[in-house]
Amino acid sequence: MLFDINGNTPLKKIFLKNKSACICWNPHEPINFVVGNEDGNCYTFDMWKLDEAKMIHKDHVNAVLSVDFAPHGKEFVTGSYDKTVRIFPAYSGWSREVYHTKRM
Repeated sequence: MLFDINGNTPLKKIFLKNKSACICWNPHEPINFVVGNEDGNCYTFDMWKLDEAKMIHKDHVNAVLSVDFAPHGKEFVTGSYDKTVRIFPAYSGWSREVYHTKRM
């Protein structure tokens, strides 16, 4: 659920099939944000069109635990329970790089 902190009122409830673990706002496009989900996908939403995801970013095979944007806002990085760190272009559904780790 998104809240308007000025008016202390809810803006919109977004329903996804599984639980979401993290959220990050794009620093250069503040109306866009990415949500990391238990289903292994990340969902980009537009604040003006919250009815459906603007883009679905796939590649993880397990829950996404962390999301953070690069300072330029063109890419973001995700960490997952599948022991990988992936770099996604903001407007692509697939990661451009993957790093495997021994533990998360």
